[in-house]
Order: sequence, then C-alpha cells, then structure tokens
Amino acid sequence: MTQLPAVAGRKFVLFALAALVLVWCVIGHDLWLLGRSAKSALQPLGDWGVRADLPPKLLVVVLGLLLTALVWRAGRQLQRAEHEGAARLALQRLVVDHASEAMMVTDNAQRILSINAAFTTITGYRPEDVIGKTPTRLSADHLGLSMHRSIWDFVAQNGCWEGEIWDRRKDGTIYPKQMRIAAICQDGANVSHYVAVFCDISESKAQAQRLEYLARHDPLTNLPNRLALDAHLHAAIEAAVPGMDRMALMIIDLDNFKTVNDSLGHPAGDRLLGELARRMSGQMGHHQRLFRLGGDEFVIFIDRLRSEETVIELSGRLSRVIGEPSDIDGHALHMTPSIGISLYPEDGRDAQTLIRNADTAMYYAKANGRANYKFFTEPMKAAATRRLHLESELWRALADNQLVLHYQPQIDLLSGKVVGVEALVRWRHPTRGLIGPAEFIPVAEECGLILPLGHWVLLTACRQARSWIDQGIDMGEMAVNISAHQFRQPEFAQSVRAILAETGLDAGRLELEITESTIMHGVDAAITTMAELRGMGVRLAIDDFGTGYSSLAYLRRFPLDRLKIDRSFLADIDSDPDAASLLTSIVLLGRSLGLQLVAEGVENLAQAEFLRSLECERVQGFHFYQPASAEEVVGFGGFGLLAALPA
Repeated sequence: MTQLPAVAGRKFVLFALAALVLVWCVIGHDLWLLGRSAKSALQPLGDWGVRADLPPKLLVVVLGLLLTALVWRAGRQLQRAEHEGAARLALQRLVVDHASEAMMVTDNAQRILSINAAFTTITGYRPEDVIGKTPTRLSADHLGLSMHRSIWDFVAQNGCWEGEIWDRRKDGTIYPKQMRIAAICQDGANVSHYVAVFCDISESKAQAQRLEYLARHDPLTNLPNRLALDAHLHAAIEAAVPGMDRMALMIIDLDNFKTVNDSLGHPAGDRLLGELARRMSGQMGHHQRLFRLGGDEFVIFIDRLRSEETVIELSGRLSRVIGEPSDIDGHALHMTPSIGISLYPEDGRDAQTLIRNADTAMYYAKANGRANYKFFTEPMKAAATRRLHLESELWRALADNQLVLHYQPQIDLLSGKVVGVEALVRWRHPTRGLIGPAEFIPVAEECGLILPLGHWVLLTACRQARSWIDQGIDMGEMAVNISAHQFRQPEFAQSVRAILAETGLDAGRLELEITESTIMHGVDAAITTMAELRGMGVRLAIDDFGTGYSSLAYLRRFPLDRLKIDRSFLADIDSDPDAASLLTSIVLLGRSLGLQLVAEGVENLAQAEFLRSLECERVQGFHFYQPASAEEVVGFGGFGLLAALPA
C-alpha cells in the first residue's frame, strides 16, 4: 500500500535521529577507548605542546559533527518539503471547494470518501449525510438500481463514463446533471478510487427549451409556427396507416386584412390578429391544432378525420367567431375568412402537397366572393398553374411594353360631345391577343406589380393627353383609375406632381378615379392626400359610387369633384321600378353633395334617356363608344378643336 509523502518524510526523520544517536554512541565509545590507552602509554608532548594522541580523537569528533550537520540539513529540507506539500494540498482542497462543479471521490468499493462544497450546494447533501455511503443509495429510487449499475459497470470496463442523467436532490426534487466518472489507478494497474464530477444543467436545459419554443412558436399569437407545422405534418403522415387514416388541412386567410394595417397601422393589426387567434383557439376540438403561417394566414390540421362534415362544421364556427366585431382603438372591425381545404390522402400524401393544394383552394375561395370555404379539386390546380404562369408573363409584359391603353369617351348628354376620356389598360399578349384588365389586374395586385403598372398607366395617360393638346385636339379631362394600394402610398401625391411636371400636362386636365372602399379605410390619411391633390388642381372622382359605403356623413368630408355611378344600378331601370327609384336616389344624393355625376355602363337608348331625364351630366358606355386606341378615339369625332393652346 502506498504511503503519503508526509508520513514517509516523518519516518525518515526518526530513522535519521536514531542513526545520529548510534553514531555518537560509537564516537563516545571510541573516545573512551582512546583515553584508556593513553593512560597506559603516555607520550611526550610535541614541539607545540600537543599530545600525540590528539589527532585521532579530533578526527573522530570532526567526522561526527559533519555527519550531524548533514543529517540536520536533510531534516530541514524534509521539513520544508513537508510544509510545501501541505500548502499545495491545502490549496488543492481550497480550489476543489470553490469549484462550481460538484466533485465526489469514492474508494474502489464506491463508498464516498469526500465531497466538495458544490456537491452540497447542488444536491443538498452535507458530508455527514454521504460519507461512507454509495451514490447508488442516494438516488436509486429515482434512476433505478439497474441504471446505476450499468453506469458503474461501464466505468469499471472502460475507465470512464460521461453523459446526462436525471437525479434527485435531498429535498426530493428532480434535476438534470451532466456527469463524468473516471477510475483512478494509483499503482498503474488496479483501481483504487473513483472521481465523479458533475454540474446542474437545469438552467441550460430551460434556456434550450425556451429557444426551442421561440423557434417553433409565433411570438405575436403564441401559436405554433410554420416550422412546427412541418414537423407535425411529417410525424402525422409517417404514423398514418395507408387506406385507413384520413386527415384534413385548412388554410385560413383573413379577407382585406391589409386594409387594417394600411388604415390603422400595424400595431392595431397585431392586436386584431391576437384577438382572432384567441377566438379560433377556443374552437379547436380533439385532434385539431391551430398554427400561424405568418401575416394573416392560419392553418388548422385535423389528424383524425371521420368525415368532411367535421371540416364544414368547423369552418362555420370559425366564420362566426371571426366575424364577430373586434374593438380595436375604438373601431369595431368585422373580418371574414377565406378557407381552403385539402384532404389526406385524396389531395396529397406529403406535407408540402397538402399545404400547396389547401392554399390553392383558399385562393379559389377568395376569387369566388371571399368569406367562404372551398375544398381542393383538380381543376383548381390547373387554374393555379395558369395563374402562376400569368403572373410570370405579366412581369415580362411590363418589361417588354406589351401593355397598352385604350380610351373610352365620356359624353355630355345635353350637347352630345366628348367632354372627357377614361384610360383603360389592356394587355396585348403575343399569343392570346388582347386581354382585359379584369383578368390580370387582380394578379398584379397580389404579386406586387400593381405599383409599377399603376405608375405606367398614369404616366402614359398623361403623355397621351398632352399629345392631343399639342395636336389641337380637345378631349376634355383624362380620367385614370387609381388602385387602393397605389393611393395609400405615402408619396403618391408627390409622384402625381412629378408626372405632371414631366409630361407638361395641366393638373386641371387630370381626373383621378378612386373607389369608395379605398378612401373609407383610413379616412384622415385619405383626406390629407386628396387635399394635396386638389391643391395641385387635380380633379377627384369616386368610382363605382353606390357599391361601397355610400355614407353621406363621410363623403361630405372629402374634397371631391364627381361621382361615378356604377353600371350595376343601370341594368334593370327600364323594366324594374325599384331599380329606377334606387338610381334616382343615388343621383339626388350626389347632387345634394354638390358634385357632378357620371354614369358608366350605358348600353341602350332607354338608359340614356332615363339619365337625361334625371339631368345626369355625363355618361359613358357601349351605347355611345367602346374603349379604343388613341388613334381610333380621335377618329370617332364628336370632340372639340382647340383654337389656341398655351405653350
């Protein structure tokens, strides 16, 4: 058995002292013998008065003194080494006690010999609680005896073990720890001790869980996000039994939600999303889980679907709770959802296909009136493919100058002359021919092309109006439709000013047509923009009047010049008295606001005569002129010639 260095040093000192005593005893004996022999044979003194027997005695004494000095020196060295070793040992103990990681030393029978302060801090066990016991006895009731035995058997076989385990503190709480156990062989062959070092990783695991939660959840609504949806779908599909299990995926998009952000601001939109997410979460039943994809899109996954009736019934409940008014910043907001539904395995056998097909069905629901739900069908897929192709071609069309403007004259009913034209965009497709705006304008709005397209239309129309003036042709005002997204741009008024300056067109010759819904969302901002436009001299008209809010109280606040009566009010006036009465009321409403009226969609003589009887100033429609190119419009005649034009 190996001894401690301090004990070995003390034994050496004892042996050295014993050796010195023995040496001096021998020296004393020798001196005594020399003394006796000197008495028997006295020798004469030398020249210096020294006896002849003195040198042998002196030599013995000197040797003894030298040996004593050497032993004393060695003892001092051993004493110093012992003090240094004790200091190092005390420092090591101090370092161990101040270490942040818990340390435990056991003998080769796994009985605990010592622990440090961190061990007590982490586990709650004091030295008197654990010395002499085995680690297995401390927490075997939690991990189980077999788990402890497997760890210690691994250490015995491999010399060390490292891993993460859960353990129990003295107060009974469970905690995770990262541990390393190493076997110590003092003689280089047999295990004499084991050293275990571990740390409490509760906080790091909690932080990792928080990061994992943030990575898989939306911070605004606390709903699982797209990453969590992908993982959930993958796991559900992997576990599905082919031919037996059915599932459904619903994509929910809030109709016209962008209007809330544009008019009330993104903070208000965020509060609305949080409120609607809370309502939808309350509608989730067994095997139904709600996710947020981003923006105003949500997803519901039903992993055990019995029939389509479950999806239909859930869609109805969602529509009801979403449609309930939400009080946001003093505004009672009413939202509606468009819902697209795909089924497993009919509409897809993987996550991406299910999401894509549900998204296609959702867009189909939007295109068919919004505020409804649609199940995916194969014809929808073909339509989605065509729409994607159309979007790609539309970007190319703008770059390759495939877009053209046609102009539809506006007629003064009293004089029968052209007093203005409305610019209408057309797409001269290289293979499909002329495409009307109803087919591609919605695509342009969805894919973000509406801003450059709207700018091009306004610039081209102003250039054409100036060109006619330069030719001495008086076509009246140039009316241009402005999209909601275009109008709500902060720099819209400045862009109009720049176009007028670039083309040299007088602001009084430009009329901008804006829909009611555009100006009614964000009234104050709309009034500011319209006032700036009117300050330039630009004329302003409400397009499709009567189909939106038609609120006299609000319309009185807007700096308007004209109201355009929607074509839907003219359709049955010659056969339906109620339709005629409604049109009359709209004309009177417009006149009460002190505004000029323009009726669009006039397709027959009866409609024109009825409008003439109501003293409606302007009309446009196929009964008079169809939209045509700039050259064809000039060829229609009915316009005035300018006698003199300003430079």
